[in-house]
Amino acid sequence: MLTVDSGDPESMTPIRADASPSMNKSFAPSFRNFQQDIERQLKSEGKCEKNEHGQMVFRGYQTAVDQMYRDYMAKEAFAPLVAEFRRWNWEWGYNDYLLELSDRLQAAGNWPLLKELWAAVVAKRRTNYNKTRKARKSAPDKIPEELVTKTRVLLADSLDRLRNYAIAFQREPEIVGFLEMIARVEQRKNA
Repeated sequence: MLTVDSGDPESMTPIRADASPSMNKSFAPSFRNFQQDIERQLKSEGKCEKNEHGQMVFRGYQTAVDQMYRDYMAKEAFAPLVAEFRRWNWEWGYNDYLLELSDRLQAAGNWPLLKELWAAVVAKRRTNYNKTRKARKSAPDKIPEELVTKTRVLLADSLDRLRNYAIAFQREPEIVGFLEMIARVEQRKNA
């Protein structure tokens, strides 16, 4: 049994001797694949195990996501973050990761990555709106109009944000396309 000295001679904290080797494994992110780096970090810290169904379970996952995000941002590894966040569910809301990354991409003048990121957000919200609208038409008693309105408003917000980014980057041809989709959404048509 090992102990950790906290500075107080009366409070020596015992730790398991076999806990030390897994914690000493060195880990350095690749800055190429966000999700794989998180999993590699947690494995190197001994924070993963298989459950009774043989599935891998990671302890401290959200903390690791937060730390890895900060590491990627500090390294300006924007492309792998965009690739990762394109897969996330943005149908109902944004988070600080998305908004901060967007701000950093805009400040860096990286229109291609910013457009790629927000095109995915718009695509998810567009699909959500179109499916909700279609479901409402086929089952009006089961799908409330408020849900269609909510998905329409969320899509319009994302389109507006993407349009504003395009304006800031003076991307005139792309702005026209966004305005056309915004008009269809405002008219309550399929986007």
